[in-house]
Amino acid sequence: RQENELARAKPFRVIAMAKSSFNAKRVLLVHAHPDDESIFTAHVIANRIEAGAKVMVLTLTRGERGRVKLDDLKPLESDMAAMGAFRSNELRNALAVLGDVQHKFAGTRRYLDSGMRLSTFGKAIKSKTTDEMSLSSVSTAVISDDIFQTLSEFKPDAVITYNRKGGFGHPDHKKAHEATAMALRRFSRASRTRAPQFWVIADQGERFDVEVGGPKTAAKKKSALEQHASQVSIGKETFSLVPGRDIRYDTPERLRKTSTTPWLWLKPVFIGLWALPLGILLGFAGTLLHSVTASDEAATPIGLIVALVMTFSLALALRLLRNSRGALYLMSFTLAGTVFWLSRPTAAGDALIVDNQAGNIWVYGSLIICAVVILFPKLRPGAWGKKASGHR
Repeated sequence: RQENELARAKPFRVIAMAKSSFNAKRVLLVHAHPDDESIFTAHVIANRIEAGAKVMVLTLTRGERGRVKLDDLKPLESDMAAMGAFRSNELRNALAVLGDVQHKFAGTRRYLDSGMRLSTFGKAIKSKTTDEMSLSSVSTAVISDDIFQTLSEFKPDAVITYNRKGGFGHPDHKKAHEATAMALRRFSRASRTRAPQFWVIADQGERFDVEVGGPKTAAKKKSALEQHASQVSIGKETFSLVPGRDIRYDTPERLRKTSTTPWLWLKPVFIGLWALPLGILLGFAGTLLHSVTASDEAATPIGLIVALVMTFSLALALRLLRNSRGALYLMSFTLAGTVFWLSRPTAAGDALIVDNQAGNIWVYGSLIICAVVILFPKLRPGAWGKKASGHR
């Protein structure tokens, strides 16, 4: 009976899922700092060079805010220009070890290493000592223009950079991913040839498509990392960036194929537009507060004071956090529209903002505060730090 049922059954096929392979002949790697090319992609570079491919590394900064591992080099940390020159030499030596690798720094703007710090939750976030030329502070579109120029000149068939999270979260790594994706999308539209494949470095535990390297290229990776001894702790079989987290030289590097998204073009717009509702909320909150007075003999206008301080704090925060006036313009525009709308009398003759001293001070005082913060020539918190002026 079983034989008869098997005979009547329809034949079936076993479909094997084809694995992706990385066989690019012209590879462009976009990295934020010297040493990233050896830490994250030394196996990939050595593998492609051995296969006869053309490889170019585009480094966006010179690592000016690096923290050195060797005590003898600690004085470099107080001199950004010297640190950048030292790490640039390390980079050249590392690439020479890996093989015939083309290299260039991004553009003529000389972006600066932003540095990083850990938040109270242990996440990598932007350093407090950045200025307007720090990579994480520069517009993504500006950086993508430099990457686009390199794409047009080198014409790669594969581009590699960090993942969307920037690996472990470094703000410069995130910016490199966004700028690379934006440049690739633009290049794909402008180029008449086939668009390059977009690959990102997969973190531990993430999905990946290919593994590149191993024991065969481990010696190359070790030799390249030895050139970055100021930033990387070198052992016999392993290396580490932080104490207690050793990585073997023969650990393969994992890549994942991805694609660009239109969101990268829309993101700056949404980032700017989020300031619009802030002005509306501030207008309503200040209007509800401005008429509140203290229950003392002088009837101190404590509500008006709080409303004006709140306006100044929000305006200053937008100016400092965004490193531009764009979001502050939008917030001020909606604030002005909201307070003037609330000062208009309704059909019953009532208005939330009465035409009295407190009402006038709130309406015109809030707008004057925004105007002063907008017109103030320079607000650069990074310039207040001792190490922020090392490049000037």
